[in-house]
Amino acid sequence: MKHKIYHTINNLWAKLRRRRLLWDSMVTTCWNTLGRGIGLLIPFFIAAWFGVSGETDAFFFTYGLIFFLSDIFATVIETIIVPYIAEIRAQNGNVGEFISNILGISGLGLLTLVIGFLFIIKPFLSLVTRFDAKTLNLVYLLLMEISPLVILLVWTSVLVGSLNAYKQFSIPAMSPAFRALVNLVIIFLLKDKFGVHTIAFGYVAGEIVRLGILIGVIRRLNVFRLGLSFHLDSKIREFLKIASYQIIGMVAIDINPVIDKTMASWLGEGSVSILHYADRLYAIPSTFMSAGFMVALLSHWSSRYYEEGGQRLRKDLRETTKIVIPVALLVTTLLILFHHPVLKLALKRGVFDQTRVTEVGWVWICYLIGFTTAMLGRVYSRAHLTMKNTKVIMRYGFYSIFLNILLNYILMRFFKLPGIALSTSLCSLFYLFYLWRTFNIMRLDSALQLNQKFSD
Repeated sequence: MKHKIYHTINNLWAKLRRRRLLWDSMVTTCWNTLGRGIGLLIPFFIAAWFGVSGETDAFFFTYGLIFFLSDIFATVIETIIVPYIAEIRAQNGNVGEFISNILGISGLGLLTLVIGFLFIIKPFLSLVTRFDAKTLNLVYLLLMEISPLVILLVWTSVLVGSLNAYKQFSIPAMSPAFRALVNLVIIFLLKDKFGVHTIAFGYVAGEIVRLGILIGVIRRLNVFRLGLSFHLDSKIREFLKIASYQIIGMVAIDINPVIDKTMASWLGEGSVSILHYADRLYAIPSTFMSAGFMVALLSHWSSRYYEEGGQRLRKDLRETTKIVIPVALLVTTLLILFHHPVLKLALKRGVFDQTRVTEVGWVWICYLIGFTTAMLGRVYSRAHLTMKNTKVIMRYGFYSIFLNILLNYILMRFFKLPGIALSTSLCSLFYLFYLWRTFNIMRLDSALQLNQKFSD
């Protein structure tokens, strides 16, 4: 009997190992759970140590701005670099030279961007927010302290995307844990001396440590030679052109959380913090379900698309949606049913004002309403990225700004803060419909031939 059970388990294990996409998705999800899980807990340590105040409003608003500025580049590069490296490797090109050029050119460009951003942001914020003068000055000081994070996040994303292209998923997936641990240690040790400024110091120091670890891993694996260079060759120009469409789209899409926080500042002190805590609660299941899975998905889909054509991509997409829909609906249902004990575990401790827990809960539920459509939207976006079809994401970004502002304004009048979260959920439904529609009217094999011709 024991031998039969062992034989069954061994056969199941062997079958999983042979199905590379499923295996890589499972392994990467596990590492992402460990790597990102600690980072997702940081806001709740902040809630216990700092509570809800004008200072936490200032930090979360600042973090939202910096995350917006860095994410539009970091997310794009981490994803779009995967099919490019797959293509360069298939052509026996120099991957190290390509990555070194991206690091050098992106670093120089982002340094210029950050300096310009800091120069113009303060007078702009005085016009669009309703922070008092003290809070606004604190926001600007925090922006200067945390601004190096923009360049650091983009560089780590370049290295993470490069390792993912080589199907080295574990260390990139786990690397956010190193950043989070450094951050928490710094906050804990220095919070009484420097207050909310300690959080900014912790994020920057943690990302420096993460970058150093990734560089060490690449050198140890010896998959390519790494450096800094500034050669704008044809491949880099093509990469920047394709990436620019998605960057423009990401600017529009990622500015929506900044818009949400800006409009939340109209609802009184503490509103920005409450919105952020609810958003972080939403990010936990979102990250656990999609982070590792989407990474493996893009890597495998890119290889299959360039080897087998568009019909294989359609088949992969159909099979994936059949899995994602029931899982996402189950997660949504369970979290809404058991949101009270989760809130108690996350927020009912330390100096957090317990009268605000219910407010966080209602905002979180409104975010969860759009969970399934958001997950499906991410799956369809990976299909478009596999084809380097970044113009679709750019066009949606422009639509999303107007839709989000309009829905925020209408729903805030009836539901206050939960209305902002409900607006986000409705936007995710439109995002899914738009990506589904544009994907289904495309001729995939023609797109592949066009990409190959352009590369040649």
